[in-house]
Amino acid sequence: MSLSISVVLFDVDGTIVDSAPAVIGAFRETLSDYGLPIPDNRRLRTYVGPPLWHSFGDLGYEGEQLSDLVAGYRRRYFARYLDPEPFPGVIELLRDLHDAGIPLATATSKQAPTAISQIEHLGLSSIFGVVAGATPDPSSSKATVIREALTRLEAMGADISHPVLVGDSIWDVRGAQEAGIPVIGVGWGYATEDGLDDADAVCETVEDLRTFILEGVAQAKSQRGR
Repeated sequence: MSLSISVVLFDVDGTIVDSAPAVIGAFRETLSDYGLPIPDNRRLRTYVGPPLWHSFGDLGYEGEQLSDLVAGYRRRYFARYLDPEPFPGVIELLRDLHDAGIPLATATSKQAPTAISQIEHLGLSSIFGVVAGATPDPSSSKATVIREALTRLEAMGADISHPVLVGDSIWDVRGAQEAGIPVIGVGWGYATEDGLDDADAVCETVEDLRTFILEGVAQAKSQRGR
């Protein structure tokens, strides 16, 4: 399957950076702080990417305890959020797409200030026209972040008629579907066995993704020229 592409939104955790060790460590430390049971790493790995409210809720916590755990996690994670390294080849891919004139944005469930700092740390501030991330509000979701990113890109003059989200998990698929845009799943992240089944396309490698996006951009330009 091919897609016409005019702008590309990128998830961060599991797509740009390998953040599993930092996320899992912050979960383990937060639960330990409150004297709560700590699941095994296999289960904790499924919480790399989803909103924190969902993740701690999935562990059975609610109400004030849920709020305390989310706040505690953010404190723990803040001490290590710049540690994750980019996946091999992804930085070069982003620079190539930028050099090709493709408008880029992030759409991450990571808190917006943290996302901005991480993008700066990776030297990508000039690559991304928009860095969109979550807010502390529990209603903030992948879909609301996607919509914010597109609104800001359009305000900058970008053609958002054919947007696509690049992500690694079922949360990216669901968020893109809720926002009404296609999603490309990537094979190097943290997807569960069937997590990318409903993606519009799946690219197993960075080179596959580069080819897919560039072909999609060329297709969109061809359609505009008719």
